[in-house]
Amino acid sequence: MCLSLLDILENRCSQGTKRMRLSPHVVRVIDYLNSVSYIPTIAEIGSAVGLSSSTVWRVLNNLKKLGVEFKAVVDLGRLGLTEVLLVYKSRLPLDRVPKKLIRSFIRTLEGATFLKYVTRVHEVESTVNYVIASLDQEPSEVYVLDTIVPPRYVLSHITRSTLDRLYLRELMAVASLPQFLGKKSVISRLDSIDILLANKLEENALAKIKEVHSVVKSSVMACSYQTFLKHFRKHILERDVIIGIRPTIENYIDRVTPAVRKLLVLYGVPNFLLKGVKAIIAIPGFTEAYLSTREGIAYVVSTLPVGLIPKVVDFLGILESRDLIRGWIILEIDSASILRLPLSEDLGAMSASELLAKASG
Repeated sequence: MCLSLLDILENRCSQGTKRMRLSPHVVRVIDYLNSVSYIPTIAEIGSAVGLSSSTVWRVLNNLKKLGVEFKAVVDLGRLGLTEVLLVYKSRLPLDRVPKKLIRSFIRTLEGATFLKYVTRVHEVESTVNYVIASLDQEPSEVYVLDTIVPPRYVLSHITRSTLDRLYLRELMAVASLPQFLGKKSVISRLDSIDILLANKLEENALAKIKEVHSVVKSSVMACSYQTFLKHFRKHILERDVIIGIRPTIENYIDRVTPAVRKLLVLYGVPNFLLKGVKAIIAIPGFTEAYLSTREGIAYVVSTLPVGLIPKVVDFLGILESRDLIRGWIILEIDSASILRLPLSEDLGAMSASELLAKASG
């Protein structure tokens, strides 16, 4: 079994792209961000890693030039929301799909469409009925995705020259880490400020709240900075809506080696499946996984170097042999049809049942 992050850099572009190496400053910043479950300030990062604020900014800007951006992983359950996955065994055209409440649209080359909708927890059934009524077509599978598994930062492995056997051991160690799956506290009322904050932080986890307020104040809503900050502290931070920060490294991988977009679907017993998922998303290119702890299914989108795919398949075989997963499917994504939308601001004003009545009326 050979599954090293160095494989990404060894599979160079035909143009002869040179191996990109990260400085010790970058590794220290990434390691610190990997250790926190909230969004730290630049001053906090600098103090923790022994760097000045200007150096931290320079590190983050250099990563951005490489195609790495930092986004918040948002646990919608803490906002009283949940995500519903509808699987269709046909390649639905985007113009047929109802846009209200949609979160993502993934169409695969193998002839399947994955639709993910966001709704309030008590409106799941009416949300599914709303989509079915709008499409006039029943999905083959429906899942309530109640858990998000955020990935660890992976860029630091590139400079550490991790050996294959050590990396495999590391992946299994990641899988053994505890994951909180207890009862979630939710806010009693969801409004457009909470939705807007979640959307902005998903775009840029290190955005300054004051700057976010300045942008939305002039274009979206009229609200004081004190009110905006209160929502951020009380509804976002104190209720642990943000469960981590993740780098988006798709552009980084694309600059080093040819890559393809894949959708990995995993099946298994929820507790064991969780461990398998956590091992998978430690592989570079995989984003956070969405897991249904009731039905025992998880899915994750990835940007993978072509040469790494056979080794990922081998690794899936190992996870299957250890009963961490019961089955899996890898589907290639039609890149021209993938879509991800921010949370709808109407979530706090219009229920899915109202949408259903509107759709069927």
